[in-house]
Amino acid sequence: MTVETVLRTVLLQIGLDQPDVQITSDDYEMRQIAALMNAVGEDIAGRAEWSGLYRDWAVPGGLDKADLPPDFRKLAEKGAARLSKNGFRPIRVVVAPEQWAFLTARPSAQPYCHLAQGKLLFSPTLPKPGAAIRYVSKHWVEGKAELTQNGDRLLLPERLVEKGTIWRWKRQKGLAYDDMLAEFEADLAADIKADRGEG
Repeated sequence: MTVETVLRTVLLQIGLDQPDVQITSDDYEMRQIAALMNAVGEDIAGRAEWSGLYRDWAVPGGLDKADLPPDFRKLAEKGAARLSKNGFRPIRVVVAPEQWAFLTARPSAQPYCHLAQGKLLFSPTLPKPGAAIRYVSKHWVEGKAELTQNGDRLLLPERLVEKGTIWRWKRQKGLAYDDMLAEFEADLAADIKADRGEG
């Protein structure tokens, strides 16, 4: 699943004949397509918790806060945080700042965490050996958040990036795109279910 594979399919579908295609080309059409592919990838990555975007983060004990990893998008929905001892005891995620203020003013044996200002805060202070945190990365391309080279490996379903790019290109050119958009949305819903093991 590389950018080159997706790019060749997109070009074939939209009728552009560029046999030695490079996503890095200065050609105006290629710059447009690269921008569209990046917009599609970001859109798809933000619509679900794709299993290929999960990352595990070990936070050492003795901390009451930790800087978020550079590729952090959000905490995973289920089982996002747990203590690394005592059978992986869950850490409850608190979203509301008011509730966090209340809980930190009245510490309990139940561990809590809260996202604020680029950090993950803990109450009480993490015991040793620390916590295991699962989060969703914003890197939908291997090692980065956007595609820049033909050899870049996508961490999202290839066909979604293809179809999403095609319907956006058609819309940009003033062509009929409703059928392609409907197909993209149906495939997106099916792929999200399949990725979750529901399909």
